[in-house]
Amino acid sequence: MLKKKQSNGYYHCESSIVIGKKPIGIRDLINEALHRETMGLKSKVKQIKEFLLKPETQAKIRRELFEERLINNSNPANDIDFSTTLT
Repeated sequence: MLKKKQSNGYYHCESSIVIGKKPIGIRDLINEALHRETMGLKSKVKQIKEFLLKPETQAKIRRELFEERLINNSNPANDIDFSTTLT
């Protein structure tokens, strides 16, 4: 079979064509991984926000903070004079 000489001087040239998605490069892989990780983190943050907005969770937090404040205020040994420790 006779082949025509191409303008670049070669008789035969191999090339690949991509159908569909473009070839994935390193930057594309990094961006895709970051996107997946970000989506996972956003989902976790959303779950945490929903949990913290529940009335029973807020009540429990208030109760724990209030109880700790009562315990600390009732025990004078817990009082620390920070002005003497900072000098």
